[in-house]
This record gives sequence, structure tokens and C-alpha cells, in this order.
Amino acid sequence: MATAMMSFAQDSLLVRIAEIEVHEQYLNEYLAAAHDVGSESVAKESGVICIFPMQVKEQPYTIRIVEIYRDEAAYQSHLQSPHFLKYKQGTLHMVKSLRLVDTNPLAPEDMELIFRKLTKWPIGEPNTGYAQYFVGNSYLAPMGAVTNVTFEPRCRNNWHIHHGAVQVLICVYGHGWYQEWGKPAVELREGVVIEIPEDVKHWHGAAKDSWMQHLTYHKDAQPDASNEWLEPVADEQYNAVQ
Repeated sequence: MATAMMSFAQDSLLVRIAEIEVHEQYLNEYLAAAHDVGSESVAKESGVICIFPMQVKEQPYTIRIVEIYRDEAAYQSHLQSPHFLKYKQGTLHMVKSLRLVDTNPLAPEDMELIFRKLTKWPIGEPNTGYAQYFVGNSYLAPMGAVTNVTFEPRCRNNWHIHHGAVQVLICVYGHGWYQEWGKPAVELREGVVIEIPEDVKHWHGAAKDSWMQHLTYHKDAQPDASNEWLEPVADEQYNAVQ
């Protein structure tokens, strides 16, 4: 399954089911193409929450794809993406029939519960002690020498500086951003490691449409190491990140 945890307005969520019948001789090729376009779409498009292809057990040439998009604009953008156009053009001759079924989600707020079940990393408790230095909600889960920090969609910490220590970030789930003052933002995805030099002004947080978790710890810390919290990352700055 290709999924990305997201936040969205309940009245804008677009959920669609594609009902597809595939010609028998192209079944394996089609299954591979459907898998690839689903994975690539979720990885590369922030507005694609889920593309989940399935075979009907008793009718193996019958495919159902659950598609969830942030909104109509995200869906239209997906239709123009290079990976979808490649899928569409490459599978036209494989598909016997296609029917798109639009739906009305009954409980879109349950996406947060889905996130909590999917992530293998602890979420911890609300980050109340540092809430004044964050836009949005974050959570802390101490794990011995490291701490797992969970950011809700659009959550980010203020600009800040670590004096006398190097901070290390290891993204373990979701999609987010790290940015140093005066430099382009760096994308955070699972497996990305960032070492933040001391005395560098920066911020980090979740993408607009995705939860994000990173582990963090400090190294090369001096006895007088400290954090200097600065101004929030303004919406104009945050929305410009891409």
C-alpha cells in the first residue's frame, strides 16, 4: 500500500475508487505498473494521501484502486504528473474497462488514528514545555540517548540556534523540511540525516500535508551549551518552501 499521513479540511478531501478490468494476457504487467505509480505518486506528490491497488480474490483480472487526495486541485495536479502520464499511456492497451466511483468520506478525522497505527515510532506526550517555540502541535518521546519528535502537518519550530553543540536529526517517518537562514530548504524523508553546525540559525518541521517524525540528539556538546529561540517561521516563509 502506498500511503502518506496528511492533514486536510474535511470538506475538501477527495476519495475515489477506480474499478478496472484488465485483459488476461497483460495482468502481470498491469499489476507492476499500478504498484509503481502508486508508490511514486505518494512519494513525490504532497497532495496524494493514498493510492492502494487491490485484486479481487475470486476475480484476479478485476482491480480496485482506492485513491485519496487532499483536494480537487491535488487530484488535477496528479493527472498531469510525469509518472501518472507514463502509467496511463503504458497501460491503455491493458485495460478492458474503467469506472471511477466518487465517494463521500464519513470519518476523515480518523486519518490521525491511522497514522498512529502505521508508525512504528512512539509519539509520546504533547510537547507542552516547548509549545511556545512551535507553530502547531508536536509530541516528545524520550528514547534514552535520543528523543523522537513528532510534528503534525504544518507544525514547525521557531528559528533557533544551538550554541556549543551540534544537533543531529534523523528523519524516521513522513515528510518535512529543514532550513538554514538564507539557504534553500532541505527535504526530510525517512532515512535523511542532518547535522546542524553550532551557531547556525535554522528551523525544522513537517510538510504542509504530512506528519513527520525525527530522532534528535546533540553531539560535541560543550559544558555551556544552550539553545537560543528566535522568531516563529512566518506563514509566508513556510508556504514558500518547496
